[in-house]
Amino acid sequence: MIHDLTITLDENTLPFPDSGDPHMTWKHLVDHNVYKCQVSLFSMVTHLGTHVDAPLHYCKGGKTTAEIDLSAYAGQAVCLDMTPYMDQGDELDITAVMEKNKDLIQKGDIIVLYTGYENLVGKMEYFDYKDFNGNTGEILEKYGCKGIGFDMSSIDRSGRAHQSVLSRGMSIIESLINLKPLVGKRFYLSAVPLKFADGDGSPVRAYAVTDD
Repeated sequence: MIHDLTITLDENTLPFPDSGDPHMTWKHLVDHNVYKCQVSLFSMVTHLGTHVDAPLHYCKGGKTTAEIDLSAYAGQAVCLDMTPYMDQGDELDITAVMEKNKDLIQKGDIIVLYTGYENLVGKMEYFDYKDFNGNTGEILEKYGCKGIGFDMSSIDRSGRAHQSVLSRGMSIIESLINLKPLVGKRFYLSAVPLKFADGDGSPVRAYAVTDD
């Protein structure tokens, strides 16, 4: 079964607040009223909606979306329930949820975290989140994982968690949705970016493939 994990993009999709990011724009260059086909033009930031971060996003001289190893953004994944840990501490620490699910996690996994924030998509509250802490990449590395995804709009504002993960060549996949049915399951995940020569990130069509 294929599970669509992607936010639908349109001109009402909320950009990250206080960042100066513009809303997405979309227009038809030609359409069926004037021609035999439709062709459209759009403009948007690289980190709008469901998207991935490339190392260049927070690591000066880091790899672009054209240079990254695509295997970090596709492959075996497991979805873990982060909701019991959301109110613990000033920052989000994945230590406990990883330890609790250590028998489910396999080397090379992309860890996908269900936080409940997918229920806030389209509201300003969606951007009111705690940062993941700066040891996130270290913990993923300890378990042999190659990336992290979640249903929050960003891994952090400070940049510490971004750098911790991206500097290790691991993927960050942000603003996933429809994760709740995947909690506790293993599946194939695909969230590969567009091949931008100077890409610090990219919108993606993220999906999971399960056996059921």
